[in-house]
Amino acid sequence: MKAIIVDDEKHCRESLQSMLQMHCPDVQVVAVCPDAMTAIATIATHRPDLVFLDIEMPRMNAFDLLQKLTRIDFEIIFTTAYDQYAIRAIKCSALDYLLKPVDADELKQAVDKLNSRPRHNMEKEQLQQVVSNLSNTAQQDFKLIIATLDGNYFLLPDEIVYCEGNDNYTHFHLTKGRKLVSAKTLKDYEEMLAEQGFLRIHKSYLVNLKYAVKFSKSNSTLILQDYTTLEVSRRKKEAVINALFNK
Repeated sequence: MKAIIVDDEKHCRESLQSMLQMHCPDVQVVAVCPDAMTAIATIATHRPDLVFLDIEMPRMNAFDLLQKLTRIDFEIIFTTAYDQYAIRAIKCSALDYLLKPVDADELKQAVDKLNSRPRHNMEKEQLQQVVSNLSNTAQQDFKLIIATLDGNYFLLPDEIVYCEGNDNYTHFHLTKGRKLVSAKTLKDYEEMLAEQGFLRIHKSYLVNLKYAVKFSKSNSTLILQDYTTLEVSRRKKEAVINALFNK
């Protein structure tokens, strides 16, 4: 796997390259770039399989760089210092990222994750949504990108009534009776939607509390606006009751 590292900080470039050599021998770093403009030409020359891309760089950030490319035919792992809004935007956009300083185990997990799934290149529409998510600090303005077999869907959190986990798949139950299936786990979406008013009520269910109407103590179930009844696990009862009380 040919890779390029793009980062304006020399010590970050050198550290990441060293960790890749030590922990990810199947990744061959073919170039390192100190800025976005250099990266544009380098990507065109080397046609990498993977780019490690720092988000915040002088003059041109990662998303400005990507918007200047005619095509994005490589995988991307973003690297970033902790930024609440950037991380939330990336998570909601179903993209891969590493926090700085990069941890060797997390790096290996990220690369292994790429190797274990079909090749996925970022579409321009997906990139535009990431940029939109970054510019919208209001939680309700975020859109979640759901990757399905027939393409990407862009959903406002309020369009999701509840999510149902089934092994490594998540079934989305949407408003107006619509349904989608994604090849990501319920845990993945629990992390993405943690700040969007969703609550994990059972190992199989993640619910948008906006649509929760009543908790039935007699049979430990949550009733939704459309009369769907979902089981609540014993250890989640208190969290559900508190969430409904504070709606």
